[in-house]
Amino acid sequence: MLSRYLDPKNDLSFKKIFGEEKHKRIPIDFLNAVFNLTGEKKIIDLEFLNPIQPPKVAARKESIVDVLVQDQRGAKYIVEMQVAKVEGFEKRAQYYAAKTYCAHFGKGKKYHDLKKVVFLAITDYVVFPKKDRYKSDHVILDNHSYEHDLKDFSFTFVELPKFTKSLKDLKSIEDKWYYFLKHADESDDIDEILANHPEIKEAYDVLDRYHWTEEELQYYEKLIMNEADIYGTLEAAKKEGRQEGRQEERQQIAKSLLKQGLDPGQISKATGLSEEEILSFQK
Repeated sequence: MLSRYLDPKNDLSFKKIFGEEKHKRIPIDFLNAVFNLTGEKKIIDLEFLNPIQPPKVAARKESIVDVLVQDQRGAKYIVEMQVAKVEGFEKRAQYYAAKTYCAHFGKGKKYHDLKKVVFLAITDYVVFPKKDRYKSDHVILDNHSYEHDLKDFSFTFVELPKFTKSLKDLKSIEDKWYYFLKHADESDDIDEILANHPEIKEAYDVLDRYHWTEEELQYYEKLIMNEADIYGTLEAAKKEGRQEGRQEERQQIAKSLLKQGLDPGQISKATGLSEEEILSFQK
């Protein structure tokens, strides 16, 4: 039996929750909770820099990152949901952050115009096996004094497999959001502990399959099938004894998947190749 609530980790549902103007208060609440932003640091407004596209448009051109927003102070937040383990994801995080940092730095701009970039990754696999904590924050520190002088880049990883709290253990809004991301599609009922938080209740409403159009549901299922095709191809390469990690091998896999009509954005997530490189194979 199909669950009433769809999986928030799916690319489309994740973007519908956190990337739509009409649900702006959801990412505002989520980011404030994850980064414990209060007082003057609290986010009160967001501008969406890569708004979600209708399924027909999205199928033709995937955005490079899942969600990209800018707060009232100009700081940019990249929010990525990564379901499958892929080599080089940490490198990709730094690449996307650097690209976002200088995206609009052109003629007439001054260096002090550059604004902070925060990269947030929620992963459905373990990124750092040597770390016990499910959330890790990475910043640039002085190697001797550990002072935080270079403040324009930060990277936060939330590894959902390490988040093992039950409903009764949820004490903070942050915990409730992680629980939602990990378990939302497992029940037809919303527990009172979660429903009492308006933004999480709204996120559940977004996931309610009865609020989706037939076209959206078909695209949701298409993304799931695409992921199965992608990882089936990668597993086949492993069984044949090929070195998946080699650059040329990943390029060949990407070209093969493109010929099958799969989305460049999904191929990028699976192979670790940049979307620009994947799109160049179409030329």
